[in-house]
Amino acid sequence: MSVNNNNQTYKKTSFLTGTNSDYIEEYYALYLQNPKLLTNDWVEFFNGLKEDSKNILQNIKGPSWNPKKVKQVDNIQNSQFKTEDAVTDLASIKQASTDSVRAIMLIRAYRIRGHLIAKLDPLNLQKKDEHLELKPETYGFKKEDYNRKIFLDGVLGLQYGNLKEILGILKKTYCSTIGYEFMHMSDPEEKAWVRNRIEGPEKKVTFTDNGKKAILNKIIEAEGFEKYLQVKFVGTKRFGLDGGESLIPALEQIIKRGGNLGVKEIKIGMPHRGRLNVLANVMGKPYQAIFSEYFGKGISAQEDFEGDVKYHLGASSNREFDGNVVHISLTDNPSHLEAVNPVVLGQVRAKQFFHKDPSRKSVVPVLIHGDAAFAGQGVVAECFAMSGLPGHNIGGTIHLIVNNQIGFTTAPRFARSSPYPSDVAKLSQAPIFHVNGDDPEAVVHCAKVATEYRQKFNRDVVIDMVCYRRFGHNEGDEPSFTQPIMYKKIRSHPTTLNIYSKKISSDGLFKEDQIEQKKQEFKKFLENEYTSSKNYKSELKWFDGVWSRFKPGLGKDKRGVSGVDKKTIIETGKKISEIPENFIVHKTVKKIFEQKQKMFTEEAPIDWSTAESLAFGTLLIDGFSVRLSGQDSGRGTFSQRHSVLRNQDNHDRYIPL
Repeated sequence: MSVNNNNQTYKKTSFLTGTNSDYIEEYYALYLQNPKLLTNDWVEFFNGLKEDSKNILQNIKGPSWNPKKVKQVDNIQNSQFKTEDAVTDLASIKQASTDSVRAIMLIRAYRIRGHLIAKLDPLNLQKKDEHLELKPETYGFKKEDYNRKIFLDGVLGLQYGNLKEILGILKKTYCSTIGYEFMHMSDPEEKAWVRNRIEGPEKKVTFTDNGKKAILNKIIEAEGFEKYLQVKFVGTKRFGLDGGESLIPALEQIIKRGGNLGVKEIKIGMPHRGRLNVLANVMGKPYQAIFSEYFGKGISAQEDFEGDVKYHLGASSNREFDGNVVHISLTDNPSHLEAVNPVVLGQVRAKQFFHKDPSRKSVVPVLIHGDAAFAGQGVVAECFAMSGLPGHNIGGTIHLIVNNQIGFTTAPRFARSSPYPSDVAKLSQAPIFHVNGDDPEAVVHCAKVATEYRQKFNRDVVIDMVCYRRFGHNEGDEPSFTQPIMYKKIRSHPTTLNIYSKKISSDGLFKEDQIEQKKQEFKKFLENEYTSSKNYKSELKWFDGVWSRFKPGLGKDKRGVSGVDKKTIIETGKKISEIPENFIVHKTVKKIFEQKQKMFTEEAPIDWSTAESLAFGTLLIDGFSVRLSGQDSGRGTFSQRHSVLRNQDNHDRYIPL
């Protein structure tokens, strides 16, 4: 066809594209079937376009949910159809479009509410109510509709699928042992990333044989270590991980996947529960060192300045996965649980500064929480609220809640007003992955996705691992005093290792006797460590690497009195009390600075706030950074500091320091 003919066709049909095409193509389909169904003006219009019908068909992109239409129209140009045929065709179009809309509404409901009926509780004590929004009948589907093909246009990874297939994918994705909460997020890109990462037939939780073996080995170590301590040190507090062993392979996955995505250092903060297990099976602290502490051979506070109970102590080590070395450090933590959170976040911020890590990809914080503390302690919400602020941003934290479904003795229904302990994380719009702790593969999968999300978007992400506490608050406590039903269930409940062992053997990876042999080999290894621990001599390990020159100890630093000469003080004082001529400050602040000037020109007495500014100034001269975080810190809570001044005309900032 000539260029001119193409132009003529475009002139006649250009208005058929875009938003008008869906409207006009129905009229054109009716015209081709039976012109009498249309008014005269439409018939005349389409008569004039007859010779260009093939080109028109290319311009009219009919509803993609009606794939038969174009073929049908091609075949009817020289045929006669009854009015009923057109009506039937329109009815099928309406049915197809209605199916698609209803299916999308159902899919969206599962994205929002699917977690409410997921199999998250290993003890199966939680009552799961059927939700109307998750029933196909709510959207007009009937049982006879379950096998009808529905156009999805790539949603759930499908172009077409019947209701049975759609529900299968939705329940597997959103209602199995993982329950995702991400539809509360306002950023479309982040929300789409999570959705695309988890939806589709090929996105299911899968691991290679080596991956499954690695998970099994960590669960064997986690359970075996706790059981050994229970036997050898009966009645001694250890705040064991029993019931939450999947935490260990989850942390391993964060280190492994993080290393692949550029992480060089991971800073961990956690409470008592599971700390000894993390020290041994993640940090690599020698088992004999931990055993020796049970014998009372810990380091003396008086002599070595680092004494504390064993489940408060920190450690650091290097771990290597896939050729990537990642430095792991666990911050020591006193009894006040979540108090460690801002300490860890501050350490990470400092490490990112000294590592020259402006993208905040190299140093990642991991905070482990108890469920009651996460919901109940205000410092958690404060850290979330500050997580995105320029002065406090650290590129996101990976939060792991070891959800025991109980506080000390308090059930969740008496401890919080929200369904999950993790709901507080929604104030920063963090995605939340609820997962059954008795499914180690699902837990490790969540750890992998969470690490990928954090590295891509530099934002907080939460894993809520629903598990249980096999013993009481500590091993000397009797939990049945207050939770008889829960602990009756726990006593008969198989361990995570037993459950996963059966899965592994049913998959054909190991036979049950082979798994039992692995457990016995690890027990024998612990026996050897226990024997050698009796002669183990603990060495000072806290001040290695860049801290190796630091000599701890109260009253042991004899290097002399710090200070600067008078000339430096006067020069610094004049500088920090000067205001540029073109900078308009508040009249009260101007008067304060005039008084400060006299301290260095007329030798007036120096007040406390000026002395503080002199300390900051002389530190800066020596090349040390000084950080004042928050607007009130710049001015001073009692209007005493005024280290940051504001121009009264345009809000510009001037910092004398």
